[in-house]
Amino acid sequence: MFVLKGILRAESQEKVLIYLSLRETGYAKSIAEFYGAPITPIQKQLVRLEEEGVIISRTIGKVRQYELNPRYPFIQPLKALLKMAAAIYPAQVSVDLMIHRTRPRKNGKPLEKVR
Repeated sequence: MFVLKGILRAESQEKVLIYLSLRETGYAKSIAEFYGAPITPIQKQLVRLEEEGVIISRTIGKVRQYELNPRYPFIQPLKALLKMAAAIYPAQVSVDLMIHRTRPRKNGKPLEKVR
């Protein structure tokens, strides 16, 4: 679903921004897996957005973690725009983005989404 088609260059760019606005942090593989998208376009958008100063990253172990840049001059209007765009997404996608499980799970235990 490409809601911000007239504003953003690519659907993968929208996916990255929506993901980071709702989850606050993320890395390329987690974003790609969430949307079921190839990782290459996601990585390219992350690099481009970081070069333009929209997002920032830091390395944690071997993983490069990204988040919206709080010093970006238009961060508040961008967050408002992304919040309105997320409201148009199907309800299940928004709910799935809001649920962020970080604890490890026992091997073989089925995945249950807890609110």
